[in-house]
Amino acid sequence: MKSVTVRDKKELKKALKSDVDEIVIENHSLEKNLKSVALIRKAGPYAIAAIVAAIPFIPFTGGASVPATMVSFMGASGAAASTGVISLVAAIGGVVVIGIFTDWEEVEIAGVFKLKRKRK
Repeated sequence: MKSVTVRDKKELKKALKSDVDEIVIENHSLEKNLKSVALIRKAGPYAIAAIVAAIPFIPFTGGASVPATMVSFMGASGAAASTGVISLVAAIGGVVVIGIFTDWEEVEIAGVFKLKRKRK
């Protein structure tokens, strides 16, 4: 199993595009953004579908499309979670963020936050 440690969004983007199986996050801000992805995932498949559908509109709406969509699914917590997703989209791109929703799962053990590639 290949593992990599990332400290910023640039390293995260590179790791997500590589063939690693595990990504250890060592940045509190980045961890917070990724936890918002986990929160949206817990809201269910419709919330994930809505956020994925809203991602292409971020450049045109300045990100306003994502919180508006998430409020309808999750209420105020959805708007807060979507801020993290917008930050990730701006830094690493929409296609890569969609990959986080579909190809990765979040794991937190003893205060260490990791992304693990889903088995196919």
